[in-house]
Amino acid sequence: MNKELLNVAVEEDIDDEAAAQLKAAIASFGQDAEFHEIPRRGPQASLLLLGFTSIALVFGGAFVKKLGDKAAEDCYPHIKNALLDVCKKYFGKDAKYRSLIVTSSEKKSPGTKYSLILAIYCVGVHNERVKFLYVTDWSHEEFEEATCAYIKSMAEFVNGNGGAVSKLISDNPSRMQPYLIAWDSSEKKLVRVNALPVGVDI
Repeated sequence: MNKELLNVAVEEDIDDEAAAQLKAAIASFGQDAEFHEIPRRGPQASLLLLGFTSIALVFGGAFVKKLGDKAAEDCYPHIKNALLDVCKKYFGKDAKYRSLIVTSSEKKSPGTKYSLILAIYCVGVHNERVKFLYVTDWSHEEFEEATCAYIKSMAEFVNGNGGAVSKLISDNPSRMQPYLIAWDSSEKKLVRVNALPVGVDI
């Protein structure tokens, strides 16, 4: 992968229609984006939210900087279109597909409300790695609201313009990366997510 571009990595067992829609929509970015089909790994319990998802949108620094302050306005419609079929088939209470976490013991299998199928990734000016999470049972409207918030805040963060992501990181720096960020659909704001809290599901 060219880490300066928008890279979209999709595991080979992802729904064919969803993968095709992703690939077609990403093509609208031309040479600024690359599509990668990767071997199936499946969600690993040992990695859980810190690992790569089955569908990963990795926003490179040069790609985001090229968009500049208009990142959300210019980029969001294409990303929204790219993720439309993913949202329909993998999210919501009536999703067609559900994740199966690979673990050596059923007792060790952790629970999480966050999707192991899809996430957005980026890197800040000080090399802080960030992963934006999606809640599995979000409605279509909540999914789109979160995507818009992620792209807008990511542009601020990657371009060194402060914003909510920078504040969340500076308020509680950590050696464990990526930093996990999620949209709180009730409070209408971004929040930090603990990767492996003790005694509670995430």
